Amino acid sequence: MKSILFCLLLLVLVDVSQAQDRIALLRDTTRLGISPHALQQRYPSALAKTEKERSKAAFAGRAKQFLDTANAFNQRSYRFMDARRKRIPVQGIFVETLEFVNANGTYDQVFCQFSTDTLSSEQELTFLTLLAEWYAANPFPLKTKAGFWCENFIHFGSPKQKRVAVRGPGIIITVADAQQTDRPDTVKVLTLNQLDLVSIPDVVYRFPNLEELDLSKNQLTQLPARLTHDLPRLKRLSVLRNDIPDDSVFFTKNKHLTALNLQGNKLTRIPSSVRLNRKLESLWMGNNELSDLNTKPLHSLRRLNDLNLYNSSLSRLPASIKRLRHLTVLDLYYNKLTTLPKQLGKLKRLDQLALAYNDLTELPPALAKLKRLRQLYAHHNRISQLPPVFTRMRNLQKLDLGNNWITVAPPVLASLPALSDLDIAGNNLQEFPTVLFSIKPLKRVYLGSNPLFGQEAMSSPYAPQIRQLQARQTEVFY
Repeated sequence: MKSILFCLLLLVLVDVSQAQDRIALLRDTTRLGISPHALQQRYPSALAKTEKERSKAAFAGRAKQFLDTANAFNQRSYRFMDARRKRIPVQGIFVETLEFVNANGTYDQVFCQFSTDTLSSEQELTFLTLLAEWYAANPFPLKTKAGFWCENFIHFGSPKQKRVAVRGPGIIITVADAQQTDRPDTVKVLTLNQLDLVSIPDVVYRFPNLEELDLSKNQLTQLPARLTHDLPRLKRLSVLRNDIPDDSVFFTKNKHLTALNLQGNKLTRIPSSVRLNRKLESLWMGNNELSDLNTKPLHSLRRLNDLNLYNSSLSRLPASIKRLRHLTVLDLYYNKLTTLPKQLGKLKRLDQLALAYNDLTELPPALAKLKRLRQLYAHHNRISQLPPVFTRMRNLQKLDLGNNWITVAPPVLASLPALSDLDIAGNNLQEFPTVLFSIKPLKRVYLGSNPLFGQEAMSSPYAPQIRQLQARQTEVFY
């Protein structure tokens, strides 16, 4: 086992080392004998800057898809850097990059220019090392025939943000006020966010009627069991964006905590003690590096209806997901899923399912068993069609399939009797989707950034069909 782990670590180090060789400061290109101009002649630009260049651009006809993907990709880079904020020598630094991307999405060469010239050589090296890690682990999601080049910005952390805390009756927002109040029994909400706390102050336990405790954006490394033991009315607890690792989250058995936010910590699994919150309804675990999902701590939580696994590095969902039968909301945005287990169809109470920004090539027929599903978000994947059995989804009202690989609108759309909001923008539609005329409840449809649609849509041969939809009180966005 140790030898396998060593080999995996070696592969990661090799990838980062190779990426470092391809990353250079723009000012050093002459000394290194590298010509950005020559590379710009070899690679097509991502988007055309003039009408004359349009046909040569790598994403000609797919501009919105590229821009949406690039924006989402940049958001992911912010989260990547934020998770490594303790390694960033100077906060709030922007780096302007000139990126040359291979056809498969890997990076051939990246040239960097920092937003300040006050960095030391050591600080620059640290930034370049972080960039090398990012580019090695994150190829660009869209593939092309000949690669492309583009300009970009990456943000390293940020200066300390101004603290935001809601004020009002029954709310205390500082440790000093918590210590000084002579009516602790009247306090329902304690907001101690962004105070650089490294541990939970004892003053928290002064408030017997406390219902909400916000400890987000501090530097906590442990969540003690005393919170649920000594605060018998605590319903909502947030430790968003702290530094809590595995085996440092503790709860006592209780029936009062209903909402728990563990987002943005250093967790690689769902803490086993979560199961002791017997009436937990909402669990947010996003922005942790879960990689693999063990749902066992959740199996006994019969009131859990909202599970957030946003940006958790998940490459698969276990079959045990079927045990979470009470879920009504499941958020799987920004993961690495390539397939979905058929057991998802067992979540019969599901009302909202978010699958956007993954690597799915299809949606499983088993989703048709989700008879109560009203909202399905599957944009920014690689889906080309829908299973015919989706005709069973009688309550589906909103379906977002934007930025996928659809060339012909799925015929099954005509058989969705509740569908009122449809997004198929950013695909590769080759003909007008006449199936839209068969969707009687349709109120809004998004068609932009397809080869057939753009700002000129109303002067195109498809203008009569668009007007026909509008005459039926359907808003058409192109």
